[in-house]
Amino acid sequence: MTALKKQRIDLRLTDDDKSIIEEAAALTNQSVTQFMLTSAAERAAEVIEQHRRVILNDESWTRVMEALSNPPSPNEKLHRAAKRLQDME
Repeated sequence: MTALKKQRIDLRLTDDDKSIIEEAAALTNQSVTQFMLTSAAERAAEVIEQHRRVILNDESWTRVMEALSNPPSPNEKLHRAAKRLQDME
């Protein structure tokens, strides 16, 4: 069973944009709604993935790995923050 669809997005399109979307939907044997939803969802996933991914050069990668392998000793500010967190619990 599919989820109940409750949300709506309205778009204003030029005649050319509407025509090309209708043609693409027909060529993929989808309704305009299906085509637009699938296309928008795929693009949204790509954008989100690009913004979540961090790409480091070799020097930055080495620095991150070094910091993870050999973290600095906690300073006074970190000790105070940890104490505040414990007090909140």
